[in-house]
Amino acid sequence: PRCIRHDDAAKNLFNAQYAKDISQKVKSSFRAKQKRGEFIGAFACYGYLKDAQNRNHLVVDPVASKVVQRIFSLFEDGIGKIRIAKILNEEGIPCPSEYKRLMGDRYRNCNKLEETTYWTYTTVHRILNSEMYIGNMEQARSDRAQLHGMAKKKDKVDWIIVEGTHEAIISGEQWARVQTLLK
Repeated sequence: PRCIRHDDAAKNLFNAQYAKDISQKVKSSFRAKQKRGEFIGAFACYGYLKDAQNRNHLVVDPVASKVVQRIFSLFEDGIGKIRIAKILNEEGIPCPSEYKRLMGDRYRNCNKLEETTYWTYTTVHRILNSEMYIGNMEQARSDRAQLHGMAKKKDKVDWIIVEGTHEAIISGEQWARVQTLLK
C-alpha cells in the first residue's frame, strides 16, 4: 500500500478548498441573477419560453399560455382542480412535462412516473398558485446542500420573488380572485 505523502495531503486539502470556494462563487452569482429577476433555470415554466435573444428572460408561449388562461378561468367558474385535470386529459392536451418533451426539450420530471403524460391535481394546483403567471419571477424555491443531494423545499417567505420581470399571462385581478377562491 502506498503512503500518502505530506505534499499529496496538502495538495488534496488545497484542491478541496478551491472546489468549495468556486462552488460558493457560482451560487453567489446565481443568487445575484435571481435577485435581478433574471431566469436561471434550465427550462421555462409551462406557459413560457426562454427568449431566443436573452436566455435569462421569459416570453409567452402562445400555445401553452392559452391552456394556463383556461385553467384559471375554469377554476374561477367553480370547477375543481381534479375536474380541470380530467377535462384537459379528455381533450388530449399534453401535460407540462409531455408538452416540453414534444417541443424538443430533454425535460425529465422527477415527480412523475416514467410513462405518465397526463394532467394531475398537483399540476393544476401548482399552476394556480404560481406568481409566474402574473409576471413575477419566482426562484430559489428549494435548496440543495450538495450537487447531487436531495433538494429541500423552502418556505415561500424565503423564495426570491421579483415583480414585473416578464409579460403576464393572467391579469392581477383574476389572480387575486383565484387566490381568494383557493383559500
